[in-house]
Amino acid sequence: MAFRGYGYLIGVIIFWGLSFPLSKLALNFMSPFVLTLIRFLVGGVILSIYAKGLEYGKKEAINAILNMAIFVILLNIAINFSSNPALASVLIYTQPIFVIIFARLFGDVIRLEQVIGVIVAFAGIFISVNSVNFDLGSLIAIVASILWALGTIYYSKLKVRNIIKLNAFMSLFSSLFIIPIVPFSNYFVFNYKGLFLAILVGVIAQALGFIFWFNGVSQLGPSVASSVVILVPASAYLFTFLLLGKLPTLFELLGSSLALIGVFISQYSRIKNRKM
Repeated sequence: MAFRGYGYLIGVIIFWGLSFPLSKLALNFMSPFVLTLIRFLVGGVILSIYAKGLEYGKKEAINAILNMAIFVILLNIAINFSSNPALASVLIYTQPIFVIIFARLFGDVIRLEQVIGVIVAFAGIFISVNSVNFDLGSLIAIVASILWALGTIYYSKLKVRNIIKLNAFMSLFSSLFIIPIVPFSNYFVFNYKGLFLAILVGVIAQALGFIFWFNGVSQLGPSVASSVVILVPASAYLFTFLLLGKLPTLFELLGSSLALIGVFISQYSRIKNRKM
């Protein structure tokens, strides 16, 4: 069972890491809003077919707006403006650090290991973003990470019966949320390559990525799965080099490594304390 669970998570690392440079390529042909719409429509249809239905409601709709619609819009804008989409992935995947900070504001106790993890992660963020003079993509990626953290806390309050049906609904509802925005940023060059890239992002990031993720969580548990999926940015760096030919700078590598180590320290602390 564990072997199969790690197999699913390897798929997640590949799919979500690959989605960053693929999104960067797709954004040559369309705006972040159009890419987000295609991603949600394609992913939502596949997820609803796979799950054989939807799980919906008022709270689920709010969760869709927080955890998907606004978050993925910001993610694609961050990728669009970032000098390196892999760096954007690192900043976005510091989300667990912000979850810890917000949880403390809501009264949770933060352990020493988590404090150390937060400090190390923020040191890594500082080094990473200063290596590229803190471009607009970096700023938006951090905002997306903070929003994802808030959405995660809200999500934890929901009573979910079928998580894949919920994500199918969230994807499709998010597309309805984005449609009225698209005309205000409707840059789209009809090109088979661009359309293929956008559909591919929807298939691997919104559909397969989530299907593999939830199967991995069911096999290994959320804490272990979250600690393993920290490797997504490393995958993003690899695929960004293979597809875009872009090598990270020394400071990007150093800062990214520190940020992910900080996230791992904080996540490992949660795993250890849950086992006690």
